[in-house]
Amino acid sequence: MVRKQLLVLIAVISLFVTASCASNPPKQAAILGEGALTAVRDLTKAYEKRDIEAFMDRIASAYPDRDKFRGSVEKTFAVYQTIQFTVQDTRMLVMVQYQGNVKTVFTWSAEWQTSGGKILKDGGRVTVVHDPSTYKVLAVEGKNPYVPTESAMPVK
Repeated sequence: MVRKQLLVLIAVISLFVTASCASNPPKQAAILGEGALTAVRDLTKAYEKRDIEAFMDRIASAYPDRDKFRGSVEKTFAVYQTIQFTVQDTRMLVMVQYQGNVKTVFTWSAEWQTSGGKILKDGGRVTVVHDPSTYKVLAVEGKNPYVPTESAMPVK
């Protein structure tokens, strides 16, 4: 009799422990944040591969001066044969605004190398604004990491 009560008690406790460990499904903000993180990673991969079509597919048509930006990125791809672009995604801040855009704030570093061996290094912190429905880039606030500037540090 005591064994039956003990087994029932253990079963009830196990049921409560199992029920309390069940996680809630992710909230909409968590889903948007994960989508923005994936978008930044995809943008980085396309940029490093120097794939202009894949890169521009991740830029929204509402991006200011989109055609000028495309031209700048194409020029970068033509001048530099090797691009190493690093995003510190473990230190990324993802802001999901209520009924607004998603912003990712991250630190980046890049190294562009020409076929002649000239290396250009740069880095900084930037805010990228994403459309919450498509995760495409709507704007870049701060220094644009995808277009090297004259103020970048030449190494060789």
